[in-house]
Amino acid sequence: MVSVHTLEVFPTIDELNAAVGRAFFARLRQLIDEADTDVRVNVAISGGAITTSLLPSLAPHVDEVDWSRIRVWLVDERYVAAGDADRNDEQAWEGFFHAATGVDLVRMPTADTCAPGAGSLDNATAAFTQTWRSLMGDHSFDIALIGMGPDGHICSLFPGRVDMDEASPILAIRNSPKPPPERITVSMPVMRACGEVWLTTAGAAKADALGRALSGASPLDLPVAGILSPTTHVYLDEAAASGIKLA
Repeated sequence: MVSVHTLEVFPTIDELNAAVGRAFFARLRQLIDEADTDVRVNVAISGGAITTSLLPSLAPHVDEVDWSRIRVWLVDERYVAAGDADRNDEQAWEGFFHAATGVDLVRMPTADTCAPGAGSLDNATAAFTQTWRSLMGDHSFDIALIGMGPDGHICSLFPGRVDMDEASPILAIRNSPKPPPERITVSMPVMRACGEVWLTTAGAAKADALGRALSGASPLDLPVAGILSPTTHVYLDEAAASGIKLA
């Protein structure tokens, strides 16, 4: 089995969310303490269950972290209009970050307001690449909290569409197999360079892909395999863990 930093399994989604929340907030406090006082910790999150289930469950504990010391990035975004229900940033903001006083939430361009060239996915991606380089340079996130799809995709990096040596940190995605078709995403090299990735997922639909990834499948077939390493923390419910072969 692929070596990871942590592999923990919980009986239910509620127990999974609570345990991940406690551990993640504790780690954020450590990272803040370790950083210079004028530096924000760069935190990445994905959409899906992270923004619709995990983060909302942590809302009562939002004040346990000094969010004025944190910059939050989405690892990908649906290229639709501002305020659209499909936007990951809207789900993240409404579900949690509106109450995270002082947080810097970096939003990817929207289809109706990106500048320059409103309505152009290429121009939006180029504009966000400039934002990335101005804030991050050649670095990656300090820590990322992400989920995965039943097909093993992470971010908007889908099976058969991953370049392990991609030069650009930010990519335009067209014809996504999961709607909406147009998206903006960070690249696989960005995710692999992340200081530490926390992968949390639940449900039997994820079991096969996760089991194969932990058994050594290629990231070209299962993108989630690309972020499994000795610095990766993996948290699952029993259903998602059912495909893992420990031998």
